[in-house]
Amino acid sequence: MSTPVIIDTDTGIDDAMGCVLALVRPELSVVGMTSVFGNTTVENTTRNTATLLEQLERRDVALARGAARGFVGTPRFNPEIHGADGVGDAGFPDPVSVYVEPVPAAQFIVETARSHPGKLTFIALGPLTNLALALLLEPELPKLLPRIVWMGGAVRMPGNVSPVAEADALHDPEAAQLVLDAGWKVQLVSLDVTDDTLLEQTGLERLQRSAAPAARYLSRIVPFYMDFYSPLLGKRACAMHSALTVGIVARPELIVQQEELPLAIELNRGLTRGMTVADRRPGRQYSPNREWMRAPLVSVVTEVDRSSFAEMFLTSVGA
Repeated sequence: MSTPVIIDTDTGIDDAMGCVLALVRPELSVVGMTSVFGNTTVENTTRNTATLLEQLERRDVALARGAARGFVGTPRFNPEIHGADGVGDAGFPDPVSVYVEPVPAAQFIVETARSHPGKLTFIALGPLTNLALALLLEPELPKLLPRIVWMGGAVRMPGNVSPVAEADALHDPEAAQLVLDAGWKVQLVSLDVTDDTLLEQTGLERLQRSAAPAARYLSRIVPFYMDFYSPLLGKRACAMHSALTVGIVARPELIVQQEELPLAIELNRGLTRGMTVADRRPGRQYSPNREWMRAPLVSVVTEVDRSSFAEMFLTSVGA
């Protein structure tokens, strides 16, 4: 039996890889997708998600447009990573056959959760703004939508957009903390496991040789992403942040190890804003620090079967 999921995405290249995987895996039933700012503007992420659905002929999946900015501050984008349009400037035509819901993403999330009470998994591949806004609309949402899997944060390693902060956490720390404090069962798939889960040149070549729609779509956008990553990695490859997150929901056996940790997001302005702060001290449950004893427990994935995932991803998309 497949797991019904909502995909919340700031569709840049790696998010597109995750969305494609969600749409082709038999273990998952995508009942809706919501766009959010992050890798690029929400106008671009909405268009990119609609294009993806059209390219894969999945017009049956509902799409709602979400937040254009976080609770605080002005969004900053990095076109050198994902291109000016968010998908490597691949030149896709404007989507014409995918309907965008007339309600905003937050309302769509609430309505979808009400129609599937207690059954949905929410896969967040970007900032948590849409989910936080949905929570403000419906305070009982954690009872209706019991499980959140978030690709975000960096627990044991440096950040990727600041020395300590991961991009999705830094885009909207206030939203992330609001979600963590709401009582959800949250599973965190952070840079600790995504940053070195790679699609390599041989994998790209398999995509390029394939006639499958999913592989053809990915083969047009992945090279731009590899161009950015390759100097950092010292080889032709790119990280599969969002795809790994989706893969873990589809196949939990890919998780080798995870740990429940008290976790919070740094909200203060300054050098540490957006930092994912986890209490990793031995005996932390006996800590006299009452603030940390109140911090919500989050299931942090700490080790995965990378080779099995990489092969699963390629075979799933028809490569």
